[in-house]
Amino acid sequence: MQNTGTNTLLIVDDEKRVVDVLLRTFRDVYDVHGFLSAPEALAAMPDLHAHVILTDEKMPDINGLSFLSKARDIQPGTVNIMLTAYSDQNLAINAINSGLVYRYLIKPWDTDELCLTVRQAFEYHMLLETNRRLTGELTIKNTELEKNLSLLQHTQSRLVQSERLTVVGQLTASIGHELRNPLSRIKTAASLLKSEFGREGGEVQDLLNIVENEVVVSDKIINDLLDFSKDRKSNSAPVHINEIITSSLERTRLSANVSVQTELGKDLPMVLADSGQLQQILVNLILNGSQAMVNGGILKIWSHASGSHISVHISDTGTGIKPSDIPRVFEPLYTTRAKGIGLGMSVVKMLVERNNGTIQIESQLDMGTTVTLTFPISQ
Repeated sequence: MQNTGTNTLLIVDDEKRVVDVLLRTFRDVYDVHGFLSAPEALAAMPDLHAHVILTDEKMPDINGLSFLSKARDIQPGTVNIMLTAYSDQNLAINAINSGLVYRYLIKPWDTDELCLTVRQAFEYHMLLETNRRLTGELTIKNTELEKNLSLLQHTQSRLVQSERLTVVGQLTASIGHELRNPLSRIKTAASLLKSEFGREGGEVQDLLNIVENEVVVSDKIINDLLDFSKDRKSNSAPVHINEIITSSLERTRLSANVSVQTELGKDLPMVLADSGQLQQILVNLILNGSQAMVNGGILKIWSHASGSHISVHISDTGTGIKPSDIPRVFEPLYTTRAKGIGLGMSVVKMLVERNNGTIQIESQLDMGTTVTLTFPISQ
């Protein structure tokens, strides 16, 4: 195997006299290898680390450009010099424009010019190798920099969100408790008024229904606030996910124009999770799906085993989510709805992650949304 630390020159010419002269000219300066045919040189190249190739253009078996094209497939980094006995300007231009040839010299050559050209070819090869090495190192550094920048941005984003959550948590806990008592009294008063005047129907009944509905909405906001401010740990235990889905549907009051379809997998393994938090997750997602279908639609829930996890899908045929809004769905205080303060999905994500689960959202505008939950199977 050739020593790759030396400057290696390949000489290819079908005239033995030419090859012998060139070998004598360069053997004291470079590691020189002479060949009388292109096929012979191509066969030897895999075992040689050539830096510069000096070849004749006109050869009986294959011309110089074709030889250099094949040589590039074997060793793409060589710097090539072409010799010819013909002063054909178009041939020289085509050779150089092809990118295969560094310099083009006419036979008979001037020895000093040839030696200078070969020396410059080796210098150019060294420059190309250095450039390739530096480019490779720069690419690696750029990749590392991009990773570090991405990590920094992610860390900064989480830090900002953490600070934001701390402030929100402190405010929500106090506000939630302060609002719950007045709302409870309003709900009780509305219920008593319905008992007193409900038989009359008409406008009074409608107004009282509005009061009760708004109290329910406000109570949901307060629950989100309080859930968000709590740092509750999960009491994980083996649970049947289908039972949680069924009980969540029973607890949730949906609009009459919303049809529910379920396809729950049979004999599913139990998942390891907090049953109360699972129910809270599902109730939130069921309500979200229902509220997205203002004019009615289909709410579908299906479950199945997937490897070491159980997957639950909740889909609706509602308004869908804009592609630009999907990355922000789980951000605290972000909402596109007229009612609510944007904590529901933040709470859902927080509870899912506390139970070692994942949550993904797929949505098409005016087509609907599908939320996919996964939880680990209990071992």
